[in-house]
Amino acid sequence: MLELLLLCAALALMELDTTYVGQFLISRPLVVGSVMGLLTGNLFLGLQIGVFTELIYLDFIPIGGVVPPSGAISAGLGVLCAYFFTMPVYFAFFAGIAGGIAFSFIEKRIRRLRSKILRGAEAQILGGTLSPGMLIFESLVFQYLCVFAFLIAALTIGGPLVAYISSAMPAKAHIAFKFSYFIVPWMGLAILFISFSTKPKTD
Repeated sequence: MLELLLLCAALALMELDTTYVGQFLISRPLVVGSVMGLLTGNLFLGLQIGVFTELIYLDFIPIGGVVPPSGAISAGLGVLCAYFFTMPVYFAFFAGIAGGIAFSFIEKRIRRLRSKILRGAEAQILGGTLSPGMLIFESLVFQYLCVFAFLIAALTIGGPLVAYISSAMPAKAHIAFKFSYFIVPWMGLAILFISFSTKPKTD
């Protein structure tokens, strides 16, 4: 249990880099997958899940109010599901993707709540009763705790359920998941090809 808490704490810290702290690309799926793989003793698996997650999220662009699935949580949960529940990598990968999508809904609620809080906080800052530094610190702590709580819930509640589904699925379903997993790189390469081959029209 202590190991699970420490790994979730490390993953939640890396996720803060997504939009809240630094944005040094530490939260990219490739980096997160590699770090979590290294921490769990299987760097190759972490690299594989990280690269595949990176490829599948290439076309997600956070424009305006759009909140894309969290690549950091997807890659991290994928590695941790494979580690703690010894499920096949192809199934752990999709479990991680589902976790990243689920967190995007929570992220939307967090942002709405933060928007409401900021309206009152602005008046407090102008009145001198609240410093901008303290507001930023409290916001970061709140975001960190939300991510940490989500990860713990996902692994202690969702993890065993997903592991049971994986073990109870018929062999044909596993073949389908495995096939879907191995076409992910081709999908990502196709997106890259389209992105680089599309040129702006000139008059």
